[in-house]
Parts: sequence; C-alpha cells; structure tokens
Amino acid sequence: MRIRTWLITFAMGGVLGAVGWTQSPATMADDIAQFRREFMAVEKSYSNANRAAAEKRLAALEVALPTTTPAQFEVEIARIVGLADNGHTNASALPRARRHNRVPVRMAPFIGDFYVLRARGADADLLGARLVSIDGQPAAKLREIAHTLTGGTAGFRDRATPLLLESPQLLHAAGATRAPAEATYVFEVDGKRIERRLVGDAPNPAAPSHSATLALYPDPGVPEGEGWRSLLEPKAAPWALQDAIARFRWREAPELNAMIVEFRQNRSTPGYDIGDFQELLQRELQARKPRNLVLDMRMNGGGDLTTTRSFMQRLPTLVPGSIFVLTSPWTFSAAASSTGYLEQTAPDRVTLVGEEVGDRLEFWSEGRPITLARSGIVISRATERHDYATGCKPFKDCHGNVVRNPISVRTLEPNVAAPWTIETYRAGRDPAMEAVARLLK
Repeated sequence: MRIRTWLITFAMGGVLGAVGWTQSPATMADDIAQFRREFMAVEKSYSNANRAAAEKRLAALEVALPTTTPAQFEVEIARIVGLADNGHTNASALPRARRHNRVPVRMAPFIGDFYVLRARGADADLLGARLVSIDGQPAAKLREIAHTLTGGTAGFRDRATPLLLESPQLLHAAGATRAPAEATYVFEVDGKRIERRLVGDAPNPAAPSHSATLALYPDPGVPEGEGWRSLLEPKAAPWALQDAIARFRWREAPELNAMIVEFRQNRSTPGYDIGDFQELLQRELQARKPRNLVLDMRMNGGGDLTTTRSFMQRLPTLVPGSIFVLTSPWTFSAAASSTGYLEQTAPDRVTLVGEEVGDRLEFWSEGRPITLARSGIVISRATERHDYATGCKPFKDCHGNVVRNPISVRTLEPNVAAPWTIETYRAGRDPAMEAVARLLK
C-alpha cells in the first residue's frame, strides 16, 4: 500500500516536551545528521519512489527547523520513516507518547474504529464509547493521519493509532487539532453522543508504559495510579485476556478434547524461558493426549523466529486431530513466521481463525534499532528481506534463516473470520474460541 504524501505544516507556537527534554534547531539538526547516517543510509525497505519522497520531506524539515517544535519534529521524523511502508521500519510510538501529554482515557482498535476501554475518574462514563471526532476532525480522518506515522498493514497501523489519538500535543503537531494542551472529543455510546473537553496530563517519565495492547486486558498488570477503571471487569474476561503479565500459558479444554496454548512473544525474557515452555508443552501433550490443539498467537508481537521453528514443525506429530491457530493484527513478525511454519507443515490440518496477521507475506526486518541522541527518538531499521509467498526463491537479499528454512504459503489470512468486536469484548466473549467450538461440533 502506498502512503499518501502529506504536506508539511509547521506552526510558530507549541509547547515543549517532557520536563528535561528540550530541543533547539541545533539539536534537531544533529539528530537529522545522525538520521541520515544511521537510518537513511542503511534502511532497505523503501521503494525508489518512497525513498525519494522521504528525502524530499527530510530536506523540507531541515529548512523548517527554526520554527519547528519538538513535537512537530517527532511527528515529521515518524512520517518520513513511515514512508517505507514496512511494519518493522518505524519511529516507535510508545516512547514518543511518553514524551508528550495524554488524556485520561485509553483506547483500542476494533475493526477500524476506536473505543475507550480504560478511563480515569469522572471520565469513566466514556467506557465502551466509540470515538467520533476530535476538534471537529472525524475519526476516519484522524486514522488516516495516524497511519502516516507508521508503516505496514492497516491493522498493524491501527495498533499504534490510539497513542496519537490520546495526545492533544501530538495531534496538534500533526496538524489535526487546534491546541496542544487540550482538545474537544466527541464519543458515541449506547446511541448517545458525548462531547468532552479533555486536557492532556503532563508527561511523566516515571509512569509505566501503557500501549493499546495492554488496554485490551481488563487488568493490564502495571500500576496506573488512582481512579482508573476498565470497561470489562477482570473477573469477566475470557481466558485469553487474563494474566496480562504471563508470556506463555496453557490449559486443558476437555469440552473441545483440546489443549489451548498461548504464546504472547517469540523470545525468552526474565522469568519466561521459551525453550523450557516448549519442553513442558511437549511433555504435557504426550501425557494428556488431547485430540485437538488451539494455538493462540493473537497477542504475540514477535521476537526470534528460530526459537519456535522446530517446535511448530513438530507440533502436528504431537496432536492427532485438528490444529487451530488464532491470529490478529497483533500477530506480528516472528509470530507470523511461526504460524507460517505450522501452516506449511500440516496445511490439511491447520485452520487459521480470527483476523489477518499484522505482517504481509513479504516484508523487511533484522536491523538493529537506533536512538537519535538529542531527541531520544527510537527508530527500528530493516536490512534483510522475508518472503513467505515463494520461500525467497526469486531474491538474493533474504534473511539467512528463512533461506535455509524457507516458508512458502499461499496466505496467512484466516480461514474463518472471528474478530473481536466491541460487543463481544464488552460481553466477555471470545469470538475465535466460539468459532473453534462450532468447527469441532
């Protein structure tokens, strides 16, 4: 998908970023020099046309530095990076959000719309509300603007969109709203419209990060401060949205003659060793002998595809019946790779259920991220191709691991569409698991 080119607009006013984080034309010029040297010179995912557009915008940004606020600088760097149109090539949205103000609601995407799933204090009446507009800008237009700050599929871009929608400062820097400190939000809930002036809380570097991913969990597992409430009570949440901190989980589902396994990442982190978990799963599968398996990859943002490749290729030998893989736009990078390895190994027994994964079949990855020294902007880079449609046969620039162990699948779109909607979420239902139950009847 080709990204629309947006005109650069810079206002004279604006506010600075977090306490202790200031920028000047000189420091921004330093960051641009580093950006050219460490990002533009090595990034491989740009098409020729989009690279030319990115260079043009970067040159225009350099000219405009004397009247550019720090927030405008961050937004424009994100747009330049986003022109690569690659999910692994982005100026990271969460660190950007932490440097700018944020209103006391947390939204998440449901099929292209954005709903309030968490709210604080007097704004708790907005829980479950759909965003209609901000300062008169329709939500659909704001979504288009947010999509210019991120590359990749539409579903993947939606993941980062709430971090823009929740910040008057970033919205103003993007040219979407009237002022950096506050904005007038219009929501719709239960057939009624609510207009609310929301003021952004000052950025607090000590506050825990809270992305749209965590907003989906009724209990996000991180301290938020006083007064926060969730749309869905934690005790009413389906199993997949419980225990947000856990990285790997499993349970028996005797009503389905199945084991349900959840990978929320494709790497080890302190307290969660992915190799140990896979060894445990193999032992449990061999001991309990379930006929079917449900592999939930919906909240798996990726990691290292080599950590699960052998296990995914071996899984069909451990389960005699059906294998269902639950996917979503959060199924990204190595999670999509793992899904591809499993689909390729047993295409007649694997059924994908849910929503399309957050990566295309062809994408670029593998570069180490950089941090611009003066602003702290974190940028992910991509230097090696992945091609899961042809197994990299037409290319000489593919990642070595997928050359040696290729993936070649027709699609990773779900065989059975079962997206979470705001109605099923509010009711504490899991539409993908409901679809699996119907398929096994």
